[in-house]
Amino acid sequence: MGKVLNTIFLLISLTSFGQKMQEENVFVHVSKNITLVNETVWFQIYLIQDELVPLSKFAYCELVDRNNQAVHQIIIPLQEGKAEGHMDIPNHLESDHYILRFYTRISPLINKNGQGVFSKFITIINPKKPPIQNSLTQKVSKYAFKKPGDYPMLSSEKGLTTNSEIEIPLIKEKATVSVSIINPFLPESFYGFAGQEIYQKLSENSLVIPELYGHIVHAKNLNPEIDTTETFFLSAHGKQSVLNSSKPNLQGDMYFELGPLKEYKFLIAQSLESEKQLNFSPQSPFLPLEFKEDFVFPELILNENDREFIEDLIISAQVNTYFYGQEDLVSIPIITGFVADRTYLLDDYTRFEDMETTLREYVPEVMVRKQSKKTLYKVLNSPLNAIFQENPLILIDAMPVFDTDALARFDPKGIMKLEVLTREFSFNQDKFAGVISFTSFENDFGKFELPTNALYLDYWTIISPKKLISANINPNIGKTNYPDFRTNLFWDTSVTGDKMKIISSEIKGKYELLISYTTEGGETSFNRAVFKVEN
Repeated sequence: MGKVLNTIFLLISLTSFGQKMQEENVFVHVSKNITLVNETVWFQIYLIQDELVPLSKFAYCELVDRNNQAVHQIIIPLQEGKAEGHMDIPNHLESDHYILRFYTRISPLINKNGQGVFSKFITIINPKKPPIQNSLTQKVSKYAFKKPGDYPMLSSEKGLTTNSEIEIPLIKEKATVSVSIINPFLPESFYGFAGQEIYQKLSENSLVIPELYGHIVHAKNLNPEIDTTETFFLSAHGKQSVLNSSKPNLQGDMYFELGPLKEYKFLIAQSLESEKQLNFSPQSPFLPLEFKEDFVFPELILNENDREFIEDLIISAQVNTYFYGQEDLVSIPIITGFVADRTYLLDDYTRFEDMETTLREYVPEVMVRKQSKKTLYKVLNSPLNAIFQENPLILIDAMPVFDTDALARFDPKGIMKLEVLTREFSFNQDKFAGVISFTSFENDFGKFELPTNALYLDYWTIISPKKLISANINPNIGKTNYPDFRTNLFWDTSVTGDKMKIISSEIKGKYELLISYTTEGGETSFNRAVFKVEN
């Protein structure tokens, strides 16, 4: 099952020494600040903290509208305080300005310097849903958005013609660099990024949940009477599966750590008391950030003069979708499960039509019995050379199974492997009389039906890693009859060498080059240069 941290102890202890925790400053380089729906926005997160203190392993990203509603939310795995991520813009959004914000589970709660949240405006255009213009008078920000500095190696007077290239000297290796068309709809006073100053202060009673090892799922037992001895299981399933358990406190709070697992499609919640009604509710891992009352959004004002520019954006988005490739990255498998005393690969044996016969014929470590017309499984206690009298923990792809009769009737043709632990198994605060664990070929439970008293959870997703095929976005620049209508000319999170090459596209206009990197002193440097692409 993997290593499990004592999360409850950690949560309690933070209330006493939380003042001593190092602050986590969040900075994010976003590939562009104007996009169409269905496009992908890339970003690089920098988490700045004392090197001697473990960094959070996950960050959170939200796309927030002017009504303070999060219209899209993703969880981002971090590696040593950094991550390249992406957000696919939902196609149902209305054309408007939105806030793109980032933080960790603890950064807004423990930071005193206001850098625990990173927020910046991004303009989203939906050709089918024009903006609702409440006013033709543009607002001015009451808060000072932080602007990038001037990049000294490129003159702002420098110009490019379409389909030409320019070499730009680099002052720092392994920097993040983006080149994208300038957003003409975002007023200057809202350009740049803001910290926590635009948000109301979070309650001092807010729960601090540091994710120093894995993602922690916070859930509540909603029963009117809380049994603090009841064990709840939460299994996460995707390419791999993991299991964790927790007992509720008096307020019904439970915490399940998923450990190193960073990819899943869904979660399944169950109770060890499988006959009871499951009253289980996952809590949002995103913090309840609220804008201050005097924080305003600018108006997205479009008129006929903007038609050509918007048509260029539409063409660019259509070409991006069909011609400019992205590749999914292969995740490194993690170690799951336990060290079994005996392993059976079922293809090595004659296949029987049900699991009961399979266990009776091939697995001497498991005794199958009938009692009051109910199927029972008892595991060999090898240290004592006896049979456990209590029930074992039974798993299929890390999902607990309590319906022993359904398991007995189950056709095991989809099961690849059977593992048996013939010793007492300690799992968090519970002990089990051995373990019987089945692993399917496709990690799909071998088509075993979901238990009737289990709860299928469509939980917030952790983004899967992927990258652009080319830092120049278009992997086929210069090829005959291959379209090049990029408005995002360059994206690379680790530029090396002493210079880089930027190639313009057919889209004319003003572009900005942004470069960011961490200095030797642990600070973030963020600079900008502007140039034109003309005929």
